[in-house]
Amino acid sequence: MSRSTIKSFNIGGPCHPTKHYMSPLLSCQARVKEMIEEKFYFILHVPPQSGKTTFLHELTDAINSQGQMYALYCSLELCQGLTDVAQAMTRIAVAINRALRMSTVDSLASLAFPVDGLPNSDPSEKIFNSLNRLCVNLDQDLVVFFDEVDYLTDAPLITFLQQIRSGYNDRFDSPASKFPRSMALVGLRDIRDYALETGVGQNSTGAIKFSHIKKEALTLPNFTQDE
Repeated sequence: MSRSTIKSFNIGGPCHPTKHYMSPLLSCQARVKEMIEEKFYFILHVPPQSGKTTFLHELTDAINSQGQMYALYCSLELCQGLTDVAQAMTRIAVAINRALRMSTVDSLASLAFPVDGLPNSDPSEKIFNSLNRLCVNLDQDLVVFFDEVDYLTDAPLITFLQQIRSGYNDRFDSPASKFPRSMALVGLRDIRDYALETGVGQNSTGAIKFSHIKKEALTLPNFTQDE
């Protein structure tokens, strides 16, 4: 057997079918795809090293290959440890732009700004403006998977969720207010639970209000016997 065909088990990041042993999480795919078809926003929370990032990459590729809508995977790992709202919102905008640049879909990659070319805007509108701009300039609906949402805490988390809720509320009002048709916030736990545990939502109800627009909080299940 040649070195190029040898596979290994991997827990250090996304798995690749040609390099790693892996199995598709078919039991979860159906429910997630149903939520996307119905244009819902939802939360996906999973334990560590359970395959969530691999699952999201596979789902993004599958949606883009079907050609009926666009999908964008965006990790918020850049926001780890940030407590300043303006800095955190800029990092999220950078993460979205980086995801666009790395996309294999020409329509998405063409909408990325040059490095260090992100426009300035109020932190309370920066994420809304970034996602709104994308949707207005695309010829099909957009689905966004925000991974590692757990890296957002306190005021940055609230500001992020408020902008998501604002876009959700107005997304069908006019062509100029377009926003992602569906969105998943993915991390280790339900964001509403975090808000209730820490009290972060007591003075600003962004996290609690997000629970009013999310259809469901899903948990990535264990592998089934068939899988």
